Amino acid sequence: MPELSLTGFSAGYLGRDAAVSGIDFTLRPGEIWGLLGPNGAGKSTLLKGIMGFPWLWSSGNILMDGVPMKKLSGLERATLVGYLPQEPPVPQGMTVRETVLLGRHPFRSPWSTDSAKDREVSRKVMEQCEILHLADRLVSNLSGGERRMVFLASVLAQKPLVLLLDEPGSGLDYRHTVMLWDILEGLSREGVSVFASTHRLSMSGEHFHGALLLSGGRCLGSGTPGEVFSPELMSRVYGISLSVTHDGDTGGWLVTAGRPR
Repeated sequence: MPELSLTGFSAGYLGRDAAVSGIDFTLRPGEIWGLLGPNGAGKSTLLKGIMGFPWLWSSGNILMDGVPMKKLSGLERATLVGYLPQEPPVPQGMTVRETVLLGRHPFRSPWSTDSAKDREVSRKVMEQCEILHLADRLVSNLSGGERRMVFLASVLAQKPLVLLLDEPGSGLDYRHTVMLWDILEGLSREGVSVFASTHRLSMSGEHFHGALLLSGGRCLGSGTPGEVFSPELMSRVYGISLSVTHDGDTGGWLVTAGRPR
């Protein structure tokens, strides 16, 4: 399983200043790390920068098991890293089954059709995400939460070793949010690494091995939850007085807000 590491990493949109600067971070096999910070902190840009999208510039180093990401082909990246954006485009005229099967493209030769393995992998991830009953429905006709699970299933069908997820729980109800993080924890036990941005700390924090805190495009702290989930640091990151409580029974974290600072 690969290790993802960033050193002195900065990124921004072409023609603009850096949206994130000087990020040092290592994601080891089987770890789940949270990416936390207020709106506009640079979380989405950091995830996109790791993916190397052409509309972004970047500097510093991104290594996958010691190999610069820039040296990996698009196909090699697609078989290693799965990315779920915050707002994926909704495919028009495509069913759930067809959309999930898109995740199998890195494993197909040009002009080939879906193999028996492709169909079986897609069936399993749809079942895992509890959307198998929606397989023949058009994605465009689904609710926002249902679509979110479809897009997650498509990324999981890719069978990546590293998952980069931008607000994966957005639009999900409580049950599906719990299911989402249980799925990710199960993958981590198999050695898959997860780096996910989220605002729902109380629903996800118990699964974190660590967290990186962003504010104004800079890292204000990183480490284990016990190291970074302090009222002082969290209040500094979000610019509001926060109280942080750890539930020793569930391992979860409860963050409550006070008055603006």
